[in-house]
Amino acid sequence: MRAWVKSALFAVGLARMVHRLRNRSVLTVVMFHRVLPPEDPRFAGANPTYTVTVEEFARCLDFFARFYSVVSLDDVERAASGAALPPCPLLITFDDGWQDNAAHALPALRARGMKAVLFVATGHVGRHEGFWQEEVFDRIAARSPGRQGLREADAAVGALLGRPVAERDAGLAALPARDLPRRMADAGELRRMEDAGIAIGGHGHSHEPIPTVADPAAELAQCRATLAALGLGGARPAFSFPHGRWSPALVEAARGAGFGLCFTSEAELVRPDALRAGGVAGRVSVGLAGLRRADGFDLPALAFSLLTRRHGPA
Repeated sequence: MRAWVKSALFAVGLARMVHRLRNRSVLTVVMFHRVLPPEDPRFAGANPTYTVTVEEFARCLDFFARFYSVVSLDDVERAASGAALPPCPLLITFDDGWQDNAAHALPALRARGMKAVLFVATGHVGRHEGFWQEEVFDRIAARSPGRQGLREADAAVGALLGRPVAERDAGLAALPARDLPRRMADAGELRRMEDAGIAIGGHGHSHEPIPTVADPAAELAQCRATLAALGLGGARPAFSFPHGRWSPALVEAARGAGFGLCFTSEAELVRPDALRAGGVAGRVSVGLAGLRRADGFDLPALAFSLLTRRHGPA
């Protein structure tokens, strides 16, 4: 659909009308990662695919408030047990456990009375550095502003994917580091977020794709045990599979480790029947890198990218 058609349909309210008919009874789960203002020194080297500005995040939240009923993880868990969700429900989630979620995303959520879920890679809680991919990206992209720097950073990450850990670490060490504020949220920040209504879930311990680790059961158990030791996540926290790599067997392993609802990165909307049957919940990534314009981002394009997603299996 052409951009001007999307803008016109959005402006006259037809998009909202179609959404109310098409998606009234399905759950939309959106996925964010980082929320940073451009003046933050961490912004220059943050991967734009996974980063939104504070202003962009606020615009997304206001759009959600207009088109959806924003729900909490508790609401979704009750729906998995048979309770009804409000019309056009939407759940906000974050992956990884970045410090900027506490510093910048939480105030915007609290100002609007919105709940969310933060899936934490427990082995990185409180770490000064981010994941190896983001560290490689930062050390290249921040020093070569513009598209060329982004291409070089992407290529460097791609070249190290699948390589032995020692080789990966050596490649990272060869790149000069920048002096930056702490990247990952610490235990105190996570507890404050949970106290403010942000449910804390698991996202693996090492943040490696679960199918690639030597002992997936041990990886899941360590993630669950670390959350418990930190006093986070409650009795049965939710789980999001790192890098979107999952299988039905791994879902069962996650539940066996003490996790509850499991979320994937399948870009589809969730039928309540699937939740009640014990299925996984897909999520749609909110990516604005290709939608940014001089006067902001293309909100109609974002709206249609969410409203027209396929419905997952029942």
